[in-house]
Amino acid sequence: MSASIDSAKTEETVLTPDAELSELNKAIATGVIPDSPLSREVYINWLRFPDCILLTRVGKFYESYFEPARQLSSILNIKLAQKTYKLANTETESKSTKSKSKTKETERKFPFAGFPVAALDKYLKILVQELGHTVVIVEEYDEEGSIAYVGKKITAATGPKERRVYRVVTPGTMIDEGWLDGNESRFLLAIAMNDQRAVVDGDATATLSLAYTDPSTGEFFTKDTFLSNMEDELARIAPREIVLDRSLRAAWQDDAGEPLRSDESSIPGLFKLLQVLGVHVSFADPSRPPPLWATGVLSPDVSVRPQTTENVAIALLRHHLQYALRESMPALTQPNRQVAESQMQIDAATLQALEIRHALRPGGLVAIGERQTISPVSSRGTLLSVISKTITQSGHRLLIRTLTSPSTDLDLINKRLALVQSFFDREDLREEIRDILRNVEDIMRIIQRFRTRRGSSRDIWDVGIWIRTIEGIIARINEEIAYEIQNYGNRAKSEGVLRLQELTRTFAPLGELATKIEESIDENAILWNPAPDDIDDGSEDPGEAMLGEESDLLDKKEAKETKKERIEREKQEREDRQWWILPSFSQELQSLHDDLAQLKKERDKLQADLVKRFSTPQLKLVKSVRYGYHIQMTISEATKVEKARSLERIGGTSGKIAYFAHGAWSALGAKTEIAMETLSMAQRRAERDLRNLVIEQADAIQVNAGLIDELDLTMCFAQNAKEMGWVRPSLDNTSDLNIVAGRHPSIESSLLQSSRSFTPNDTLMTRSNHLHIITGPNQGGKSTLLRQTAVITILAQSGSFVPAQKAKIGIVDKVFSRIGARDDLWRDRSTFMLEMVETAAILKHATPKSLVIMDEIGRGTTLQAGVSIAYSTLNYILNNIGCKTMFATHYHELGRMLGYEDEYGSPTKKGKIARKGVEYWCTDVDEVDGAFSYSYKLKPGINHKSHAIKAARLAGMPDSFLHTAEHTLKYIQQTGRFDPPAEAISS
Repeated sequence: MSASIDSAKTEETVLTPDAELSELNKAIATGVIPDSPLSREVYINWLRFPDCILLTRVGKFYESYFEPARQLSSILNIKLAQKTYKLANTETESKSTKSKSKTKETERKFPFAGFPVAALDKYLKILVQELGHTVVIVEEYDEEGSIAYVGKKITAATGPKERRVYRVVTPGTMIDEGWLDGNESRFLLAIAMNDQRAVVDGDATATLSLAYTDPSTGEFFTKDTFLSNMEDELARIAPREIVLDRSLRAAWQDDAGEPLRSDESSIPGLFKLLQVLGVHVSFADPSRPPPLWATGVLSPDVSVRPQTTENVAIALLRHHLQYALRESMPALTQPNRQVAESQMQIDAATLQALEIRHALRPGGLVAIGERQTISPVSSRGTLLSVISKTITQSGHRLLIRTLTSPSTDLDLINKRLALVQSFFDREDLREEIRDILRNVEDIMRIIQRFRTRRGSSRDIWDVGIWIRTIEGIIARINEEIAYEIQNYGNRAKSEGVLRLQELTRTFAPLGELATKIEESIDENAILWNPAPDDIDDGSEDPGEAMLGEESDLLDKKEAKETKKERIEREKQEREDRQWWILPSFSQELQSLHDDLAQLKKERDKLQADLVKRFSTPQLKLVKSVRYGYHIQMTISEATKVEKARSLERIGGTSGKIAYFAHGAWSALGAKTEIAMETLSMAQRRAERDLRNLVIEQADAIQVNAGLIDELDLTMCFAQNAKEMGWVRPSLDNTSDLNIVAGRHPSIESSLLQSSRSFTPNDTLMTRSNHLHIITGPNQGGKSTLLRQTAVITILAQSGSFVPAQKAKIGIVDKVFSRIGARDDLWRDRSTFMLEMVETAAILKHATPKSLVIMDEIGRGTTLQAGVSIAYSTLNYILNNIGCKTMFATHYHELGRMLGYEDEYGSPTKKGKIARKGVEYWCTDVDEVDGAFSYSYKLKPGINHKSHAIKAARLAGMPDSFLHTAEHTLKYIQQTGRFDPPAEAISS
């Protein structure tokens, strides 16, 4: 939700018919609106959606009227126009004389603003995407109940059959707007609360269910979780809009702007979190729609029927989709249930600290339009940006989901690694398939357009092309398999061949659908046929329809008439291309095409006979807006015809052209028009049949699309491994974490750009040495080591090769980090408090199978308090959790507190200490002749020197500053006192 837009007010206001009529009559009687059919429609919709941007379709424009027009004009910086209308004569009765008198007819003006239909996408991006408004689109419908495209003639005289709300556009209900980024999912998330509370890691918290979908692709997921985990879930899902139960709306409005309570597992805590994140919030009543299982929106498969709370979440989601999409509401497929135990859990702080997806500006709050939100400034340098070598947009979306939620299923991980290995070993095959994928459409967005009744004829053709492309990929893989078996018989049962065979056998057969599409569609007509909205219908100018006045096309200027005649001629030229479904599709179409062809022959013969009869080679049989079906010829030819008195001249002349009526041509033209309309209706029925064929196979197409995404993802991983020298990790269910010569992919990539090399390091952990304390100088690479260990673990469980010489990794269930210094002012947290909150979350939620990386715990307070906090953290992990932990610190005193045997000398053998499970490692600097450099290489032991003043020198501190710092440090080290005398500093 934005700070300036109350999403709770963007719902439809339900009024009784009597109440609507009363308000409408009052507005007309007081002169607020003119008394016309359109003004009545607009005003009623304004009453129903008082806090939304209302756009009403009038011909080739979307228009806004009355006070909402002022708002639209101001937001979009478009012209605000005025139209004058007259108030009807009324009679008034004088109270004093009881006499009746008539008031003079008066004039008033109403404001309006609008823009062409073709500009809708552009302005929706501003209104909805950037500013978070809700936009209500009222469309015109023709006599067949279909949306009237611009090219279909609808004038103020005939009028559309009706206007009604077509869509309510919110940030989470975008479908196929041209500016949508196909690389990003746009999830609409519904949250259903459970009255029962659960105890999680010692704390009571509410249980809830999540249901989320991307309306543009149809991807649909559900997950059960806890209210205390919502910040992490929101970071993972990144929803564009959240739907809550309407019963929470009053609490939302009461809580807005209130300080955050300390208990974030409370409902107010959730509300404040949503406000901080800038998420658009809507409300729905799940009891209003029909029963979930009786609507056909979700298949009533009892075996996978969701539990009660999940059912409510799906109902909330479905209700809001119906509210927003209306008759374009797609059928929801069976949800993909996300089970927490099957996924590595990465909390919000860790996703940010590791820069998995976004590189965030400190503080993170930026202004977008009228609202503030946490927004990524850039993705440059993130893990995603470095390894993203997917070809398709849907493959990129899968990559994002995989990196933010890796698997813990050992079998699934190893299957993906095997496929990556297959493409790693077969470079030619990989490159060929990647080249093929460059021409693959985002098929699930196309299928979703069919599910929402928006698919075009080109979309049908693209489905056929997509199927044939996928068949080509399968054939190429099978060809590779056959070649290897024939030439290298020992590979027949190799892991690579078996995995490729398993993949190709999983694809659903769709060849029959592709064949039907190819046999039904004229490719040339599809490629040449313009979109209906590209055709000018010559309808009235903006604002005219509001007054209910019929525009007289016959009174337009000659230039307008010429334009219309040009349009008619262009339509004639397009006539042959409009029949994009081949006559062979059905016997009905073939018969109608034959009839139309016969009528065209009769037309050609009639024209030839007239040309011959009057000796007028320029004579043509045409149709225009002004004259209907008529004959046109040159002025010189017309003189001969008029002398013979054989034809009746109509109208004047247009340049060098004269016009004549002809009864036979009028009759033939009328028959042709009827035949074309009949054929057009038959083609629409055939198109509907083709659409239904595609929809019938939507589930199979979705399966194949998922396999192509998996193919794209694994080839991306293989490409990374080949280009960057990564190795295949070995995973098991132990607690070991053995990484030899590990590297941080993002930092290594950055260094390579400046021809520098990355210093690799080992991380070797087992049950007996699961906690590593790492000391060393500032800027010495401690934080990089922590991050790279976590990133390598995430990559491995994503099914990717990893940047190391060797890696053996036991499955990790959760990754936690406490790295970096920042505050959280929105939630009234200082840097130190935020550190404590994140540390507390780690100590509560980490398990023995978790990986924890912590940097500088205890800073931001006194030395004694900081050391105490750091020691208590380590002690708790050792005694109560026992998870793999990397703890970077400058508190070398921790070594003594944990039993490190040699305080200032060399470490004991291999860094072993009395405290079980702990090892000590450090980095250092190399000094030669007064110059120094960071070694970055990890070695056993504790480094008692931070070399902070050296780092300050590199940062460019003034010499006097460095002199004071060096002498002060020396004095404190020698005396242990923190009150150095002036002579000690100046000596």
